[in-house]
Amino acid sequence: MTMNPDIENSLKKTPQYTRLKRHITTLLNHSTPLKIYNLFKVEVDRIRKKKVVAGYPYIIIFDTGNICNLQCPLCPTGLRETSVNRQLVKFQDFKKAIDIFAPYAYEVTLHNWGEPFLNPDILEMLHYSSVKNIGTNLSTNLNTFPFSAEKLIQTGLEYLIVSLDGTSQDVYSTYRVGGKLENVLGNLKSIIQEKKRMKSKTPFIEWQFLVMKHNCHQIDEAKRMAKELGVDLIRFIPVGLPFDINDKQKLAEKWYPYIPPDKEGYTIDRFLQKPAEGGCFYLYRSITINPVGVVAPCCAVWKESESFGSLLDTELSQIWNNEYYQGARELFSNGDKTAQTSCARCPLFKK
Repeated sequence: MTMNPDIENSLKKTPQYTRLKRHITTLLNHSTPLKIYNLFKVEVDRIRKKKVVAGYPYIIIFDTGNICNLQCPLCPTGLRETSVNRQLVKFQDFKKAIDIFAPYAYEVTLHNWGEPFLNPDILEMLHYSSVKNIGTNLSTNLNTFPFSAEKLIQTGLEYLIVSLDGTSQDVYSTYRVGGKLENVLGNLKSIIQEKKRMKSKTPFIEWQFLVMKHNCHQIDEAKRMAKELGVDLIRFIPVGLPFDINDKQKLAEKWYPYIPPDKEGYTIDRFLQKPAEGGCFYLYRSITINPVGVVAPCCAVWKESESFGSLLDTELSQIWNNEYYQGARELFSNGDKTAQTSCARCPLFKK
């Protein structure tokens, strides 16, 4: 199967590891002298590829619950992976953690391996982050929406991502197993309408469409629907395979629109994406925290056995430059390349 050249070129150019415009806006809205100074220290050490970082992470990825109402077949949560503890974070525990990062943090992502709207404290978490002068973003399948659109907007949520990978029920539920397209569109319309009624600039609403073999023929229809709905952005992104999983070739053949030739340098792990040059910036700019307080090097790592530490029993200062972080950063420098962390197996960044 061949791919439409226009779609192929669009996906190749999609920046998967950062959204520059959004982050610049966050920088302008939430800077303080201390945050600017901390960011400067982090970026200098990142450019110099230092294994010990003088500053602290300024992007926080906080999984507010690794429980989901869907069963997406390329997601460990959807597959009901049993090697991790399933739980929802309580507001008081979130508050304790976010207070640690508040002096340095520009942005907190309140999702990772679960559906954030299943957490009954999610609105309180969003509001508290806003009060602490931290930009907020959240990604949802939007099949469940147990509160009013007005209350969501009042939290100060700045960026809302709606995962919606099809324009008909049969196509949509091929991947979003257990999902109902009608529920998603109804909830999305209510948020857009309330946002207009309140004359609110936020949240910026992104429709995120994972391009796969079964839905790539609906891209033009999705563009039409997005314009009709009034979302701020529709973003088509390549589907990725789970980190550290077997039978990647078989999974790619099932879900990818086609398999790019090896000679072009693509990795099988992410459709139409080559390993990024310049080293991994997650190891400098961000920190990922799962619902039980375990720290991971990035949002792709979900196994607790791959932990870089735990905020429950260790201070941030002792975790941020520990042997795991230093070993991982050395993978992208001229230092030791033998560190046995999950980062050594990562296909997303060129070593």
